[in-house]
Amino acid sequence: MKKMIVLQSPMSPSAVADALRRSMDEERRTLFSFSGYKGDQPILGEVTADTFHMQKRRFYRNDFAPHFYGTMHPGPGGTRIEGRFDLSTWVRAFMWFWLGGVVLIGGTIFVFSLTDVVTGSHHITGDVRVGLIVPPAMVLFGIALPKFGRLLGRSEETYILQHLQTVLNARIEEPAANG
Repeated sequence: MKKMIVLQSPMSPSAVADALRRSMDEERRTLFSFSGYKGDQPILGEVTADTFHMQKRRFYRNDFAPHFYGTMHPGPGGTRIEGRFDLSTWVRAFMWFWLGGVVLIGGTIFVFSLTDVVTGSHHITGDVRVGLIVPPAMVLFGIALPKFGRLLGRSEETYILQHLQTVLNARIEEPAANG
């Protein structure tokens, strides 16, 4: 499970939602922008009645950069914001689908190639080494690429948290207080 981050803002939930909307652009694609999105705010996202998600605008492609997913809860003296950093929903679903296909199809090819090498049979036509190298390499690539993208976006988490603290006049609660 992803680490939960809790912020406390003295603003009401509706004021928090309004402040968030004013501080970000909607994630609407366009051809006429270096970032690929309409607008010029440094944060992209969407706010609903009690939830929101946001990401830092970037001028390069990194689908594995962190997105912040948050919920707003009214509380004494303001709004409690609970959130986490994660991949976008679409990227997470695609990676599960892609890795599943690689494991099912590539795993079958790998097993048949390994069987051909060990027993001398000929289940696979062509170079058996391809069937022994490519499937494991694709699995490793499918694991390493998201980690590399997350590494490239590591400063974005700090930027987004600072943005939330500034725009919402919020403070981050200590982990012991998260309970």
